[in-house]
Amino acid sequence: MSTEKAETTTRLLVSAVEPSADLHLAHLLEELSGLRPGIECRGFGGERVRAAGCTVDADPTSYSSVGFGFLKSIGRYFNLLKQFDRLLREFEPAAVLLVDAPAFNFLLARLARWRGVPVVYYICPQIWAWAPWRRRKVLRYTDLLLSIIPFEKELYSNDRVPVHYVGHPIADELSALAPGLGEELRSSLGISQQEKLIGIFPGSRRAEVEGLSTSFFNLLAQMKLDPDRHRIVVSALREDFRELIEDAAASHGLKIELIGGDCRPLMKACDLALVASGTASLELAWFEKPMLVFYKVSGLGYWLFKNFFSVTPWFTLPNILGSAANGGEVTVFEKLLRRDEELEEIAPVAIGLLEDELKQGEVIDRLQKLKAACMMPGANAKAAAVLNDFLSSL
Repeated sequence: MSTEKAETTTRLLVSAVEPSADLHLAHLLEELSGLRPGIECRGFGGERVRAAGCTVDADPTSYSSVGFGFLKSIGRYFNLLKQFDRLLREFEPAAVLLVDAPAFNFLLARLARWRGVPVVYYICPQIWAWAPWRRRKVLRYTDLLLSIIPFEKELYSNDRVPVHYVGHPIADELSALAPGLGEELRSSLGISQQEKLIGIFPGSRRAEVEGLSTSFFNLLAQMKLDPDRHRIVVSALREDFRELIEDAAASHGLKIELIGGDCRPLMKACDLALVASGTASLELAWFEKPMLVFYKVSGLGYWLFKNFFSVTPWFTLPNILGSAANGGEVTVFEKLLRRDEELEEIAPVAIGLLEDELKQGEVIDRLQKLKAACMMPGANAKAAAVLNDFLSSL
């Protein structure tokens, strides 16, 4: 490499360890490369990050986990830490860019700080949902925060670390989708406009799918659906989920149809969604779909969330955003599910959202307000501009 190239090329070390982070990072890097041609990026990510021109040294997205699920892959994560430290020394990046996943990425932030490399965090750790006392830690190990939630700018406000609210990147991606996705899916499955389509989204991790599939089908069984009027279609994001989902449906005597790959057409096509808490609930909000959002917890987990781990009564992103946009109203139904016996009281709510046009209209109206207030396209471009300015200041 020539001396001139070494002086003009910016090196950025990145980490996206979950599928959603891989997608958001890829879009950000695409925007950044337009502002800073020749930028050299490498680090951790998946196929999306690789396609964006980043050299991927390791792909943790295939074994990302939730909660204590990381213990099964602890050896892999330990190797990632060693690899990241080696890259800090050998690649000599101008900065480190971390995306979401604070449980692991903050270990990388500590390493970067130890090596004297500035840290940028995109999609700030959601301390308001699980650990508000960790604000000091976040600010200690970062040099720039790019927030996607409006109230995070005030929450993280301080005298040292700049905090920029850029908006939620999911709006950029969803606004670019081709129209007619839902109609095409309904047509391919032979679902008429008179039939009601219930979309099931049990999650992207095996533990989620195992925990929620049975509960979702239990709820549907209690709704006593009419097979001539109602169709159940389930999103299986991985091929190895199919047998698990089919067995759970069969145990409740339900006829289902499975689709793999991109779940957005099903989101656009469905009349009602049952969904695991996470990014999918925000995607459904974009499509203005009535939904019931679940997160399965133990009795202890429920008590900890209600008493210690949250500064908001909500755990679902549409409600967290919508509570501000709609003057405190709940945007969608959410439930921390401790045991399936609780589903009996939820069945009438689900039936109402599926069959009652007035209730559907109320939810859709609140989701439209949410989109207008918090889900406008342009987040990736804003984040890239702020990051570019930061890199120029180093």
